[in-house]
Amino acid sequence: MISDVKTEIKNLIEPIISGEGFELVEIKLSRYQRNYRLQIFVDSATGINLDECAHLSRLIGSALDVGEILEAKYVLELSSPGLDRPLMAERDYKRRIGEEVKIEFMEKGRKKRVRGKLTAVDASEVVLNGEDGEVRIALDKIEQGKVII
Repeated sequence: MISDVKTEIKNLIEPIISGEGFELVEIKLSRYQRNYRLQIFVDSATGINLDECAHLSRLIGSALDVGEILEAKYVLELSSPGLDRPLMAERDYKRRIGEEVKIEFMEKGRKKRVRGKLTAVDASEVVLNGEDGEVRIALDKIEQGKVII
């Protein structure tokens, strides 16, 4: 199953990425016929440039080949998540305090959407000032968060 493979890949490459001073943002793995497409998004507080992407790609490619996690041929794409990067972890939200964000979350079994200025973040929740005033959302209920550009 792809989610199991993604977990194995994450466990293999996250120490490599953090050891080089970057953070893993997201892994996307798709399969087309007999081959895989592996997209890895990395970032740091100061960003990532093309030479750093190439260096990390070589390190990760070597580790994947040795680890033999993917049983078929694969194409590895490593890049920055870009300006519209998803907000996925507490650290992502902390970096965006003071900015306008859009968040989708689950509440009482229903998907809700809210947008507003991100005013606070802690280990358990984010706080937005939206059209209807202050909104507190538990981090573990958030399905997707994005900065409004």
